[in-house]
Amino acid sequence: MKKFYITILFSFILFDNLSSQNIFDIKNVKTLGLQTVEIFTKDGEMPTCDYMDAPEGSMGSTCINQNKVPCRIIISLSDHILYDSGEYEDKVSGATIKINGNTSSLHDNKPYKIKLQKKADLLNRGESKYEDKNWRLLKDARTLNTIIGLKVNELLGLPWTPAYKPCNVFLNNEYQGCYLLIESVERNSDCRLNVSKKSGYIIERDPYWWSENKYFSTNYFEPYKGYRWTWKYPDEDDVTVEQEKYIQSVINKAEESIIQGNYEKYIDVTSFAKWLLAHDILGTWDSGGSNLYVMKYDDSENSLLQMANLWDFDTIFRMPKENFSRFHDSTYDFYFHDLFNNVNTSFSDVYSKLWNDIKVSFLSDITSFINDYSTSDEAAALQSSRELYSKKWNYELKTVKEDAETAVKWFNEHLPLLDIMISQMVSNISSYKISKPENDFIYNLSGMRNTNIKKGLYIRNGKKYIMK
Repeated sequence: MKKFYITILFSFILFDNLSSQNIFDIKNVKTLGLQTVEIFTKDGEMPTCDYMDAPEGSMGSTCINQNKVPCRIIISLSDHILYDSGEYEDKVSGATIKINGNTSSLHDNKPYKIKLQKKADLLNRGESKYEDKNWRLLKDARTLNTIIGLKVNELLGLPWTPAYKPCNVFLNNEYQGCYLLIESVERNSDCRLNVSKKSGYIIERDPYWWSENKYFSTNYFEPYKGYRWTWKYPDEDDVTVEQEKYIQSVINKAEESIIQGNYEKYIDVTSFAKWLLAHDILGTWDSGGSNLYVMKYDDSENSLLQMANLWDFDTIFRMPKENFSRFHDSTYDFYFHDLFNNVNTSFSDVYSKLWNDIKVSFLSDITSFINDYSTSDEAAALQSSRELYSKKWNYELKTVKEDAETAVKWFNEHLPLLDIMISQMVSNISSYKISKPENDFIYNLSGMRNTNIKKGLYIRNGKKYIMK
């Protein structure tokens, strides 16, 4: 009898071990309902990287020295293959994969950047215009933040909203978790950011500039080492000295115009207002992070600096519901503080009009989207995949339903308060000027803010001062 019970106990243990192994098997994962992305690297080589901390005066940690690993990519839904890149052959087939991201790359499971050798639409929308070589695998399927944030981007009418698809990812037959397969921020006049291939620009105000090979500064950020500008288009390897000098000069002029109050000559006010309003609606806490993109269609005089799409949604819904996003408070994070606190009220006028134009329908539109998504087949498949993801990496994740309820609650409570704040701002814009120490409002004779005060002539509150 004792031997019988030992045999039964051993059988249960063996079955439990087999079950725990089988849940990460490709056949099991394909039954969950999401698309599956299988990546097979050449000779089983794994993507690797080193890590670098920010120099003094800057912030963060990021990955560097990433190896670009040749690979084959197969995308399927259940047992139906939707895409196969073929084996890697330079400029012919296959792809390369590398680790991507900043703080997100520090965790065990990594975000990735994929570059195809031949253009394709990995989201399988059936039109050649969507084909591109550059794609991202983001770990953003763990919450609904990015899915909701991109819907707000769309509803606000920003220049482009990246398309995506939740998926389960395998790397060399090992389950990695659920990701978003998403279009990367690139120039593509047909379906991504529309700037001229010959003379257009996409640049990033980047706190991780110190990890890039090429970057430049402008007067506004010069006193503060936290930010510089880095390149999205042209690629940093292709940028000429003349191009860098040109866009640096344009941004310096735009910065001076913001201080002086004639900024309509240099910036597309509506796109700047839409970008900020979207973050105010979302309650974004992180005003100092990366992924703040500015673009210029070409190098002609009538081409204005324009805000591109929203991207980073890690810290949405984190501000107090009675507050704007932190972009309102932050003097050196970007230009919005100075655009509101300006003799020229065009920006605040456009911002408030944008809100008044959408506020009647926006709450209904966003809550309907969230509720519809949370009850969709894709959401059910995502929920099952999240549960597997949690077991793989020992993460505690909210359910899709909980994410949806949190977001709907946010919008229902925050948007009426936002409406009051914007109304008060319009009636008395001065009441929303953020008070700062006097030395934050000292300017040089070029009209640029200066915090590194030395001997010389300066302007404060409209009066000249001599610093001896």
